[in-house]
Order: sequence, then structure tokens, then C-alpha cells
Amino acid sequence: MRLISIIPAIILLASTGLIAQDTILLMNGQVIPAKVIGQSTLEIRYLEQHRKGVRKERSEPTESVFSVTDSLGIERVWYFHDTVFGNDLTIDQMRWFIKGEQDARKGYKPFWPMVGGFVVGAGATIGLNLEVNSLLLPPVYAGAMTIPRVHVTPGSISDPLMEGDDHYALGYAKVGRSKRVVRTLISTFAGVAVGLAVRQLVINPNLEGY
Repeated sequence: MRLISIIPAIILLASTGLIAQDTILLMNGQVIPAKVIGQSTLEIRYLEQHRKGVRKERSEPTESVFSVTDSLGIERVWYFHDTVFGNDLTIDQMRWFIKGEQDARKGYKPFWPMVGGFVVGAGATIGLNLEVNSLLLPPVYAGAMTIPRVHVTPGSISDPLMEGDDHYALGYAKVGRSKRVVRTLISTFAGVAVGLAVRQLVINPNLEGY
């Protein structure tokens, strides 16, 4: 009877071991769930699960990896504090920086800058009768969006204790600014497209009669 009761436990442990994965935390805040097969000062090699159960071997330069956590939860930190190599932040400070990157990637929403981009794109194209020159508006507006301060989107902070931390704010701003530039570039292009359509289909035909 005891043997019979042990067998399901063994099967459960075996299946858990097969399902459990390691976790690679990159310096940009991205997390890669995979089976790590090799670690060195040069690269981290791992097997990444694809569709249909196919695993493909990939690698990441160790300099772009913060840490590797195995399936048991044991973390090996590859980042090190050394100003000679440009690693100005301590390990704990870099953790907070990465948390800021992750929160911005998940929750930062540059709503008003996007609205502004659309309005500028459509308004300037219609008001100034821009045609080919209207294509200059998106990169100019998006480029200007690298200047303003990044404001944290309410509710996007995963840990209230991180609010107000300078290193967390730097990480949040880094990703948030890039996200804002891309989103405003798209919204301004959309505004230009609407402006050109209004100009060509509505305004110009009505002006031909005058």
C-alpha cells in the first residue's frame, strides 16, 4: 500500500520537473522563460519553447543579462557594479531600475501625447494645405517627444514602495520615453493620413467651383 501511494508522488515530481522552467532576466527588463543549458562570462545558452513543442537553442550575450533564476528559485546574478565597465549602479539599484523598465513596458500609456500627435498631423495638413511636406510632421513631432518629462501612468507601479525612488524613475523614463516616441510617430502619421483624405476628398473639390 505504501508503494502504491508513493508512485503518484513520484510521477507528480517528475512532471513538475519537466514543466518547470528557468528564467532569464535581461537588462532591458524583459523576461525569457526557458531551459538554460549553459552559462559563461560570454553568453547564456538556452532552449526556447516554440509551437508544436519544438525547442530551439538560442543565446544572449552575458553583458545583456542581469540574472538567471533556475526552476528551484535560485538566482545567479551576472550583473556587477563596476564604473570602469559603465556599470554605475549597484546590484540593488539596478533591480529597481529594471523594475521601472518593466512597469513602463506594461503600463505606461502616453495618451495625451498621442492625441496631440494626431491633432498636429491632421490640423497642420488641413490648415496649411500640406501634401508631400506633411510627411515631415510625424518624425518632427515624435522627435520633440524625447524632451518632455515622462509622467508615471496611474496604477502602473507594481510595488508602491518603489514610488519616488530615483533609480526606478530612471528605468521607467527610459522605456516610457521610447514608447512615447513610437506611439506618437504612429498617431501623427494617422493624423496626416486623415488630413490628406479630408483635404483631397472634401475641401479641394469644393474649392474647384470658386
